[in-house]
Amino acid sequence: MEKVMKKNTFITLLFSSALFLSSFANAHDYKAGDLQIDHPWSKAVPPNSSVAAAFFNVTNHGGENDILISAESPIAGKVELHAHIHEDGMMKMREVKNIEIPANDGTALKPGANHIMFFNLTKVPKLGDRFPLTLHFKNAGEITIEVAVEKATYQMEMKPEKTKEQHH
Repeated sequence: MEKVMKKNTFITLLFSSALFLSSFANAHDYKAGDLQIDHPWSKAVPPNSSVAAAFFNVTNHGGENDILISAESPIAGKVELHAHIHEDGMMKMREVKNIEIPANDGTALKPGANHIMFFNLTKVPKLGDRFPLTLHFKNAGEITIEVAVEKATYQMEMKPEKTKEQHH
């Protein structure tokens, strides 16, 4: 009986450890200064695509606003900060100079709102890939994150965006 209990305990511990470790494998959150960046992701694009986009939540745990001022990645010839702007009765995607991250609050970079655009892709990321993205913040400095490529239909739970529209 004791041998059976030890075996069951071992199997339970092994299974629990595997579940615990797999949660770390899927989670990819980053910290830079007072900022926390949650689950950066990109939608899978066709293999001949020359553009892609990245999305994530940024939470500012500090008492001072921060600003995302630029981004870069080795997968693209050009990386821009973008927003969807209401102009002439239509929603249009436009480059913006920066994206504000309010103090004690956050900003969601999500489809149809603020996001990172990659142009002239040097490598088209495939479903399941991860690629580096370096973000430059005014206060928190530079941080390199890994962007996970998800299915085109993927929808991450995004925090509500509370910043004003960004214009350049």
